[in-house]
Amino acid sequence: MEIEEIEVEKAVNGKFAFIDVRTVEEFKDFHIPKAYNVPLFTKKEKELISKIYREKGEREARFEAVKVVSPKIYSIVSRIDEIKKKHENVVVYCWRGGLRSLAVASFCQLAGIFVFRLKGGYRAFRQFILDDMDKILSDKKIFVVYGPTGCGKTKILKDLMAEGFPVLNIEGLAGHRGSVFGGIGLKQPSQKMFDTLVWAALRNCNNSPFIIVEGESKRIGNLYLPDALWSKMAGGNKIVVSMPLRERVKHSLKEYSPDRFPSKIFLSAIKRIERYLPPKIYLQIKESICKKDYEKAIEILMLTYYDKLYGRSMPNTDVSTEINAENLIQLKEKLLDYFKDIH
Repeated sequence: MEIEEIEVEKAVNGKFAFIDVRTVEEFKDFHIPKAYNVPLFTKKEKELISKIYREKGEREARFEAVKVVSPKIYSIVSRIDEIKKKHENVVVYCWRGGLRSLAVASFCQLAGIFVFRLKGGYRAFRQFILDDMDKILSDKKIFVVYGPTGCGKTKILKDLMAEGFPVLNIEGLAGHRGSVFGGIGLKQPSQKMFDTLVWAALRNCNNSPFIIVEGESKRIGNLYLPDALWSKMAGGNKIVVSMPLRERVKHSLKEYSPDRFPSKIFLSAIKRIERYLPPKIYLQIKESICKKDYEKAIEILMLTYYDKLYGRSMPNTDVSTEINAENLIQLKEKLLDYFKDIH
């Protein structure tokens, strides 16, 4: 009985349904977008089998695997049969295209359910997406929108995306707003999952001659932008936007909604940049947070920290366009007009 393998590119471009047979924990950490999870082992079972393999060898480990899996074969095959009824073509995968995917595909074959097996597993998929990002970006124009904290760049780009513009929402994919407070109320994916989400978003922009992104540093929270994207952004068309300080403070208050969280969360965050602030300024910010005077805290932070930081990181050469606006609504209208001309 031979199980048919399929290359990653063919499976992805053929719009196959993917079934991940790794543990629930592995799946949560990273997986192919829209994949189903039908785990062969639990985390404890996998750890036990790995321990037996190290201590007693492969034969004993395989016997233990058979013992563990045997009672679950019917439920695994039944679940895959349900998925197969919804999708014409199904491919199962594990980490390296090894025994786990082979076992599940064999069970299905014995039950008369035909499934493909992903050659090389998730590891091959990961290499494919890193290479594919280079291909997708090779002939694309990139427009990078820069601006100081509070200009509402992320919100405006989300609005542009909703109107059909090819926007890559990096902060949304990264689960981080890019500032010292950027992770509050959000959760970041693993690096592998982030790379996968970026790739999937880029593929959605495949039919457009250009892509719009927000100016970011290489690192966002605990994550790093894929090299292909970072390089393309560095050579992209740079748009610098600006708004009055009062409007930026107003938008930041709305964006972060600080009253939803205890002040100790913000005090903990501000502690991480204490060494970059004059002692007097740090104490003023800390005191404002303790009093829940977040408007004052944000204003001081912008003037003494973020504006200086962004002043060093924003491009001062090769700027394609500068857009000044009095408020968020006006800025959105101006950006909308700008990209409509390109569109």
